Amino acid sequence: MLEFRNPHYIIPPGSSKQILSHPLKKGKAVELAIFQDHRYAFFFWSQWNRKQKFLSPPCLISLDWHQDLCFPCETEKELLSSLNRSDDGEVAFFCWAKLAGNNDGHILSAAYLNLIGNIYVHCRQGKYDQDWEDEELIDIHGNKHTIKKFRTFEELEEHILSSNEKKVYFDIDLDFFTFNNPYNGKGTKFTYMKVKEIKNLLSFERPLIHWTLERLAGWTIATEPEHFGGLLKSNRILETINSIYFKPGLFTNNCDWKQK
Repeated sequence: MLEFRNPHYIIPPGSSKQILSHPLKKGKAVELAIFQDHRYAFFFWSQWNRKQKFLSPPCLISLDWHQDLCFPCETEKELLSSLNRSDDGEVAFFCWAKLAGNNDGHILSAAYLNLIGNIYVHCRQGKYDQDWEDEELIDIHGNKHTIKKFRTFEELEEHILSSNEKKVYFDIDLDFFTFNNPYNGKGTKFTYMKVKEIKNLLSFERPLIHWTLERLAGWTIATEPEHFGGLLKSNRILETINSIYFKPGLFTNNCDWKQK
């Protein structure tokens, strides 16, 4: 059993989180978490669900180069079933040591425990038509989770705006903003989305973004610099996101949403 010097503030290694006022709901708060390894999102979804005591978990909207939709095997299901989610130290250690190290199993592991609801992923990974077909997962309690994958932002936007989802976890892996990505097996050198394109895509004025922020229950960002061509390049895109939404900036005193 691990013992922590401060058991009241435990987060996974290398992670940072900040409590912010809600972007569109007066008197409400929301947390944003940033980390390198994408699997650590599992920790924050678990913690937020426990603290908020949701009657039904928020859906997940994820922007990622990869799909990250590997189903848990029977051994992983046993590990998940025995996880003590009331112990942040145990959950943090579980994310680090027992979730798939290639960061492709955290989403459906979270769905298996009903930490997230339906799943909507806009990604670049998928060679064949069947890679883009809808799937479903039955969780430990017998609930059905629909899994949808989208080739374009517009397809995701059209579907989400017609949905009945009430709460959202917004999830971004920064390698989403690469096109050719040799680390991910495409091309011989990295190519990137232009800053102007990123700002247009994530603008408050985009219907999908406004819809998402209106229902925001938590925001996770994975930097994964090795998938982005290096730490500095990854941080530049993180700063672009920071500049779109926040002033004076994340993890500074009095940080707030620009649109307020």
